[in-house]
Amino acid sequence: MTDGIFVVGCCQGPKDIPDTVAQAAAAAAEVLALISKGKVEIEAATAVVDEKICSGCQVCKLICPYGAISFDEEKVVCRVNAALCKGCGVCVGGCTSDAISLSHFTNEQILAQMEGALG
Repeated sequence: MTDGIFVVGCCQGPKDIPDTVAQAAAAAAEVLALISKGKVEIEAATAVVDEKICSGCQVCKLICPYGAISFDEEKVVCRVNAALCKGCGVCVGGCTSDAISLSHFTNEQILAQMEGALG
């Protein structure tokens, strides 16, 4: 599932015309509600690539389930699209050069939380 993508009608499965029209109207109403807000909130905990450390191996791009990582051919580094990233952390675990971290979930922050819980 991706925010902003609505699968309705026969795309979900076989449906008759009234059900398809009803789902399409509901999806259109949902889109209008999103547009009327003027802003869309994104996940706060997103992956961040340290371009100084990134080796350009593209393992993170291959394993990202949301397709949020792209490769910059010019700089030979990977970049994360924060609007697509859901903060799952799969890329963090798969990064061979330890160049990716999650915002608000750095190793130092997690260790501080553990020390606080134990202290």
